Amino acid sequence: MRRRAVHDEQKEERRQAILDTAWGLFQETPYSALTMAEIAEAAGLAKGTVFLYFKTKEALFLALLEQQLAAWFTAIDAGLGEIEGVDRISQVIALLSQQLEIRPGLTRLLAILHTVLEQNISYAEARQFKYMLKEHFERTGAILERCLPFLRTGEGAHLLLQCDALVIGLWQLADPAPVVKQVVQEPALRLFELRFKDEFAAALHVLLHGLQRTAQLRARDVHEEKEST
Repeated sequence: MRRRAVHDEQKEERRQAILDTAWGLFQETPYSALTMAEIAEAAGLAKGTVFLYFKTKEALFLALLEQQLAAWFTAIDAGLGEIEGVDRISQVIALLSQQLEIRPGLTRLLAILHTVLEQNISYAEARQFKYMLKEHFERTGAILERCLPFLRTGEGAHLLLQCDALVIGLWQLADPAPVVKQVVQEPALRLFELRFKDEFAAALHVLLHGLQRTAQLRARDVHEEKEST
């Protein structure tokens, strides 16, 4: 691993090896406790070599988030294509919730995206990430709109943005600091003990049924207006 990567294929292999190593360490260690030196050592590289591929720790983990999001969106797109029948809202909620629950590393990264990962990256890195996210939101959002006909054009992408906000807020509450986890075990404080999947599903249920009701009222108003003319 310490030999210099010369060809583009070798460089890409080394870049991916760094990402894989960082991802493995992240499964057991909080982001704040990881250092670029530890990642380099685990990857069998000099610290300076890692910085040749990722200028900052934030840029490295932003690249990790991009890969994890790509896998999540691929799974969601496939799952949405299999949804059929009457109660599609419940199926969509189950799909989104389950695909987040089995990816705790993804939710951990999403929770620190805006407050940490986007704070020490270049303009080019930020722009590339946002355009990547926009592409995923628009493609998967369009599939959502076909699956849930009450969604208007563009509402599918906006719904995914709202889901992102739910993940960030709910994960912060459901995954507090170790000392807080101990404190909320007291019976009088169980109010603050949250299960991420359940809370996310409940919030998404309210959101989707609210959008469906809004669409029904909109259709009724259009019908009544036509009747009156």
